[in-house]
Amino acid sequence: MKKAAKSLYKHIKGILMHLKTGLTNAKIEGMNSKLRTFTKRAYGFKSFKCLSITISWL
Repeated sequence: MKKAAKSLYKHIKGILMHLKTGLTNAKIEGMNSKLRTFTKRAYGFKSFKCLSITISWL
């Protein structure tokens, strides 16, 4: 119980903000996942310009 209480206390601002606004960071996490996938594929790109064009399609 002490561990759970510490965890809640540590994240209380985010929890309260979610309850107030109803927003989550799911959209940002999804974009982050796509960007990581693109950068993994970037080893095959000849230049940064090609990578930036691919990212702009998000």
